[in-house]
Amino acid sequence: MLQIRDARLDDIPAIEEMVEDFVKGHPAENQPRSADALRRAYFGERPVTHLLVAERDGDIVGMGQWRLGHDMFWGWFFVEAEWLYVRPRCRGSGIVTAIVAAICGHGRRAGAQFLHGGGGEGPQKLYERVAIGMLSRECFLSGKGFQVMASLEGLPVREIVRRLPTPELSRQPAES
Repeated sequence: MLQIRDARLDDIPAIEEMVEDFVKGHPAENQPRSADALRRAYFGERPVTHLLVAERDGDIVGMGQWRLGHDMFWGWFFVEAEWLYVRPRCRGSGIVTAIVAAICGHGRRAGAQFLHGGGGEGPQKLYERVAIGMLSRECFLSGKGFQVMASLEGLPVREIVRRLPTPELSRQPAES
């Protein structure tokens, strides 16, 4: 039987396994990740988001995270669905749909009036069936590029514009 539930600390090893499979082929595939960072992100003093896991017969087979947001145009709260993943051996069995339904339920109880989500092939097929979609120009400012941009905080606008990072810096790891 499938159960969608809040992730627990003892789920960290299964979550790490799923992340290792999920990241294959992504530019961050070889980026070191730590169990401590997962603990802090989801179970620390100030969790950054909520993580749900799909459990079937005692085995963690999928996950998805959600957070509450606010749409300033509509004036409504929404739930953001992210990092939806189902283990390859379990794909095509409706697990991603159950995770999205659980995220919507959690979001509604938190005051959300709609879901915003995206993702790969699994979630996209579901969203195309039940949701309104639009083209997106999503972007990521990361690594050294993020560090440079953050260091521009508080400078005069002209100086910020002069020092903007190049896109290439987002492909380089952040410096410690």
